[in-house]
Amino acid sequence: MKQFLLFSVLIIFVSASKPLFSTYDLKTALEKNIIHLKINGNSESTHYYQPISIEITNKTNKSIVIKIPNGQQFVSDSTEIQDIIITQEEMIALKPNQSLNKNLFGMCIQEYYSASGENDTFHLGEMASENLVKLTSEIEKNKSFNTIGQYAVWALTDEYPIEEIDGFDENNSHYYQKYVSNLLGLPSPELKPTQYKTYYQKTVTKHSSLVGKFKYNIHKNSNITMGLFNEQNIIVRELYNNPNQEAGKHEFKYAFDMETYNDPVYYIRLIINGKVKVNLKMEPRKS
Repeated sequence: MKQFLLFSVLIIFVSASKPLFSTYDLKTALEKNIIHLKINGNSESTHYYQPISIEITNKTNKSIVIKIPNGQQFVSDSTEIQDIIITQEEMIALKPNQSLNKNLFGMCIQEYYSASGENDTFHLGEMASENLVKLTSEIEKNKSFNTIGQYAVWALTDEYPIEEIDGFDENNSHYYQKYVSNLLGLPSPELKPTQYKTYYQKTVTKHSSLVGKFKYNIHKNSNITMGLFNEQNIIVRELYNNPNQEAGKHEFKYAFDMETYNDPVYYIRLIINGKVKVNLKMEPRKS
């Protein structure tokens, strides 16, 4: 009798421990026709934060989990729009026949192409190279979903100058300069804090500068970025960065050198927690 009871308890335990969800990586789920996937650009964010949005549907009558790994690449259906690499692994749980929309953390891997908008579409690509996956995993670990992380990615994908992996956080920029140098087997670049293009620590005003100011009010502590973007919606200079801006009213004065940044049109954007909240068009040569 005791043996029967023990055997019954064991059966119950094994049954209770059986997973309720089956897990598939995104590629396998598509190959098995388990899901329907639609991928579009996310115009509410930037090309280095959450640049794409997916609509994913479970086509089965079972609960599933879809894994989107760090380093997964998505290929643009347009030859003029950037491809994207995922910078944060996602595990998406779906109930039977459930549909879900989700923005994905990622960065562009084609510096000179345009950033995507909501009407731009993508399809699943391959996993990135070993070094690139190491870098995007480091970006996820450090939550470096910012311009420094993007510049570091471009250093591997577009031969972006390692010495220009820079931003307001000097320690962070120096860290990624060394990290990328090590991945490529190169010496770390010499620090040149006097060069304007890589100097972020205070507003620089020259006779050729365009200056202005932003006023904004936030209700809770937030990640605040202000950036100078070109007509392709690619950031060319970070004007301000505070990952933990206190709640309240704020005013920020900006300036940039028109001899260094001399395109006919730029956009100055206020970005709060990764979402573009203010978009101000500038035409420096007409002012």
